[in-house]
Amino acid sequence: MCGFLQVFSKRREVDRERFSAALGLMRHRGPDGTGIHHHPEPLRQPDGTPVFVASGHQRLAILDLDPRSNQPFLRGRRSLVFNGEIYNFRDLRAAMPEPAGGFTTTGDTEVLFHGLGLTGLGFLDQANGMWAFSHLDEATGQVLAARDRHGKKPLFYFSDPEHVIFSSTARAIHHYLGTRPRLEPEFVDCYLVHGSAFPGPDEGTHLRDIQQVPAGHFLKFDVAAWSLRAGRYFDLEAAAKSPAPADADLPELFMDAVRARLVSDRKVGLLLSGGIDSTIVLSALHAMGLQEQVHCFIGEAGRSEDADYAKRCVEQLGIRAHLVQLDYGGQTLDRVLEMCRHHEKPFPFLGSSIAMAEMYQHIAGHDVRVVLDGTGGDEFFGGYWERYYPAAVSDALAQGNFAWLKESWQHAPSERRLILQGILRRASGGVLGMRRLKLWQKRFSPASVTLGLHRSARRPLDPLATLVAGFDDTVLRDVAPGGQLGEWIWHNDRNSMMWGIEGRSPLLDYRLIPYLGSGYAGKFHHQWNKHALRRLFDALTPLPTQWRQQKQGFRWNGKAFLRDNRDRILEVIDGSPYLNARFNIRAYVDRARRHPRFLLSGVTPRLLCLAGLDAGLGLAAE
Repeated sequence: MCGFLQVFSKRREVDRERFSAALGLMRHRGPDGTGIHHHPEPLRQPDGTPVFVASGHQRLAILDLDPRSNQPFLRGRRSLVFNGEIYNFRDLRAAMPEPAGGFTTTGDTEVLFHGLGLTGLGFLDQANGMWAFSHLDEATGQVLAARDRHGKKPLFYFSDPEHVIFSSTARAIHHYLGTRPRLEPEFVDCYLVHGSAFPGPDEGTHLRDIQQVPAGHFLKFDVAAWSLRAGRYFDLEAAAKSPAPADADLPELFMDAVRARLVSDRKVGLLLSGGIDSTIVLSALHAMGLQEQVHCFIGEAGRSEDADYAKRCVEQLGIRAHLVQLDYGGQTLDRVLEMCRHHEKPFPFLGSSIAMAEMYQHIAGHDVRVVLDGTGGDEFFGGYWERYYPAAVSDALAQGNFAWLKESWQHAPSERRLILQGILRRASGGVLGMRRLKLWQKRFSPASVTLGLHRSARRPLDPLATLVAGFDDTVLRDVAPGGQLGEWIWHNDRNSMMWGIEGRSPLLDYRLIPYLGSGYAGKFHHQWNKHALRRLFDALTPLPTQWRQQKQGFRWNGKAFLRDNRDRILEVIDGSPYLNARFNIRAYVDRARRHPRFLLSGVTPRLLCLAGLDAGLGLAAE
């Protein structure tokens, strides 16, 4: 996992000093080496106009640690800058004809390079992994950029009549251009009102003039015509609607997904949270006899039973684990401000996200550079009661599946509120799905009015804020670009890469995608969510978490954080030029100093996040 920057500049040579400085801003993504190649001969447009090219790469060395695998990867008139991993690269390499002179490395970069040269975009159909890359063929003047199926790796771009720039971070683009980031005003209003701001579902982003290649999409750049053409190479909906593997096939399929993600020339870790998703990974490792190949890390926040369950799992298997005490102490505010700079986007103040930044810092201290996690289990196998269960109830009503409804009512008394919600949503034709759009006025009215947000109500960016037709469609919308999965992926990538760590998610293996469309009945059974995953333990290694009813997550006392750091938080908010240009910040800060309801409202941490973005990125005022 790395970071790259590539600049195409019409008529003027790429500024070497600015390019090097811009690339250096993502050194955290690739601390093991810097590679810069200023292509010696410019490309030419039909009228003779020169187009100068520079490619740069920050390497986090995971496979083939030898400098021979450094990037930009150059062979003849083709070049590649690549961020990610192709887990099955050895199988792909064995199946393809060798290049002239044979393979010169033992890593995945050369396999991707050679595969793109052989079959172009079609090579990605066979690839199991995560990626963002830009492949340049100088002979044809064609550039192919693409992003993996779930968007695990970021890929931003900028275009105007003089430049086309590809980058792993938006900040590097702005630094090269000498411009300041501009947040889209409506995006900011949504975040302040609703507390979340998911990545967009298409090429647009929260930053004006900065675009992204969405998950499962590609971008082709014709240098001669100076034209960009976007498209989709992976159809998530079609894959989700294909038949799911039989229950008997799931154990071997999942074990292979875990096994593939152990391929590394660096130490591998496992984030063991005490929930189903991470411990099913441990269960698979033990079933294969590979548990000693990973270093387990358990976070202890002291506010839930999660760490206790995780410790019971490793004790049962006789595995040593590293316990990380998460006290959210004096360095938390500094870490939050650092997160703002790395995230480049407003994020919800959740204990899980803030805890993960601290966890990865600790893991990096053990020189572990690859970490497995349980991302995707909730989406693929039905883990969100609040988000998915009412849609399941609605589907059951539509299908006349009253037996399932009766069993749910009898066995899941704690979820009866959600059953009733699903019934009401179905009966109202979706009208009640709009209810959440109005709640913000009651929850945040004093703070919102002070900031002028009473004039700026916007529909939340969460695609499930309104009723979606059907359970499978609900899940698919959450996994597709623009859904909540993209938000968690964004968190994981930025939090891990703050410390130069690659995150790998076995449950996001593309071969598991058909489980997205496997229906509600096998996911919510009696009082159990993620029922298929829970049964999977029996075929692997049963662990204490298997029939744990509900994971609690990294809980933290957000109000204590605000109280303990009140003066400095308000100082950071008050000192933000961006916030002061947009809102009546002085009035808000004055009231927050005098009235706890202002300080402890949901708006304060959101203002802090925006102020942190301003401090880290130098936001342009409207």
